[in-house]
Amino acid sequence: MTEPILSEFNKYLRLFDSLHLWALFISIGCIVLIPFLGRMLPKNKKHVGVWILVSITIVQEIVDYCNRTSFRELNLARDLPLNICSYSLIIALASLITRNRFCFEFSYFIGVTAGLQSLLTPGLSYIYNQTEYILFFVHHSLMVILPLWNVFVDRMTTSKYAIFRTMIFLNLMVLPVGIINWLTESNYMYICEKPVNDSPFILGDWPWYMVSLQVIGIIMMLIAAIPMVWANKGKHSQV
Repeated sequence: MTEPILSEFNKYLRLFDSLHLWALFISIGCIVLIPFLGRMLPKNKKHVGVWILVSITIVQEIVDYCNRTSFRELNLARDLPLNICSYSLIIALASLITRNRFCFEFSYFIGVTAGLQSLLTPGLSYIYNQTEYILFFVHHSLMVILPLWNVFVDRMTTSKYAIFRTMIFLNLMVLPVGIINWLTESNYMYICEKPVNDSPFILGDWPWYMVSLQVIGIIMMLIAAIPMVWANKGKHSQV
């Protein structure tokens, strides 16, 4: 399995230390400010904001992989984009460009909830240097920013049974990812082994922590659905 790599940088990291609090403050500021600025753009300029976000997303991924090669060799067990946060950002990027409803609903319910959860409780044992620390918060902030751009700038809302479809897709991903885990001796989506993390959201040992994560995830998605219900009611009242 892919165990964390202890480094001089990550052995001193702690949840909610001064560095984490500053990173959270900047991340939340960007999450609030960027969709707000996007909404203020003239209609014929909104595509500029979209392509700036696309560029930032792609560049941070390139920098991330370049940074990984600075302290270890890339390999199939660690570097495929198969963790939830990795493919959630890809789907969010597709939603930003195409405004596809399924991509939007998945990125909203998974990206926003998992992104915020990761910002609050990052897996510090898996962060090996300062560059990766910065990129971690950029990546997970973008997971929230991109679907919120769809909400506030594109005025998109989720539809009925969106949470159900999202959970079905998420659980269907376990099968192909599980096969890749078996072939590469990896732990993508943390379905083979409990991650090393101080997160209060990860309860119990294998496989029970996966059940607790799904229950907590559904609760967070139901909370995220509340503003969507209000927005849909507002749309219907205007008809």
